[in-house]
Amino acid sequence: MTAPPGPGWHGQHSPQGPYQPQPPHPYPQQHPYPPQQHPPQQPQRPKRRGRTALVVSLVVVLVAGLGVGGWALFGGGGAEKPGAAQTGGDKGGKGSKELTEADVAKADPKKLLDDTIMAQLTQPVLHTRIDSIIHTPMRPYLAGQPYEGKIVEGGFDYKQRKLNFFDDTNACVEGAKRRVRYDGAIAEAGPCDPIKGVEMLGKVGNGLIPGGMNETQAQAFLAYLHESDGFLAPGKPAMVSREGKQYIRFPVAFKVIATSRGPAGSQVFIWAFQQTKLSFDDHPYFPAGNTGGTTEMVFYLDPKSLLPAYSEQLSYDPEEDPTGAEGSARRVEYLWDGKLPLPQTSQLGKPTAPSWPSERLKAGQLK
Repeated sequence: MTAPPGPGWHGQHSPQGPYQPQPPHPYPQQHPYPPQQHPPQQPQRPKRRGRTALVVSLVVVLVAGLGVGGWALFGGGGAEKPGAAQTGGDKGGKGSKELTEADVAKADPKKLLDDTIMAQLTQPVLHTRIDSIIHTPMRPYLAGQPYEGKIVEGGFDYKQRKLNFFDDTNACVEGAKRRVRYDGAIAEAGPCDPIKGVEMLGKVGNGLIPGGMNETQAQAFLAYLHESDGFLAPGKPAMVSREGKQYIRFPVAFKVIATSRGPAGSQVFIWAFQQTKLSFDDHPYFPAGNTGGTTEMVFYLDPKSLLPAYSEQLSYDPEEDPTGAEGSARRVEYLWDGKLPLPQTSQLGKPTAPSWPSERLKAGQLK
């Protein structure tokens, strides 16, 4: 794969101030909380040979055909658009069809991945609860032991460009910043920080698939992921039940690939976002994970909307760190309620962790 020109790659010089070469690092840069630098706002698309251009055109045509809905994908008929319904599974109400293992077994994993990515990309509001391991040891998580994670509940409204979040020490609610002091008291701390891509990264979503796009932008994003041969590696979906509701457990790997500028992992998401012509700060986005590594992920999807109710991911360098001991992990519960969190003062400093149990993913063993 030929990497697009322009900033956004480690060690690459740029005439623009925010881009400076990165210092030597034993592993490719982890990006749950990246340094204060931003990708370009008006990148140039790379020149490609005719065959590649034809492949891209075909991909765009295929992507444009998405949107038949989860129930149709699993053989249930209908034409509900992916992302139109809220998550929560189906309880077999009047007129509904109970999903079966046979329905799920017939589903095309590649088509399922396309539809869930499109559904997520076009959501106008994100509201999530995150538990992430970023600056603390990964070994307890990998060993199935208690671990120290960072818990954040956050939401972002793309139309209003409004961010609310709160963690154990900080909060931004309705434009006002608050801090939890060491004695537990809540202190006012002025207005919230300007909303930038890096500010969103650890506060809302899974850090890979943004929201707020129109159909054209979402198709351009997905088309580039397809163009990155070998990057998308969907596994076999399976039907599961939790608390009386049905979900589709769907394992997916976003694999590191070889490019003209070296191995690229979550870096591919940066290049995909560039194709939308959106600004990384005006439409805040900066991908999590390892820019030069693999992210293995499991989604639990609502079978109608194909939106995730929960996801868990492990990012690592398969060459330098095959066990994932130097990697990062993130668990996300999604609340597709179209609202931003509005915590009471008594809730500040006490964010709620995802209610789903952790799968404790193991590097290279996603099933």
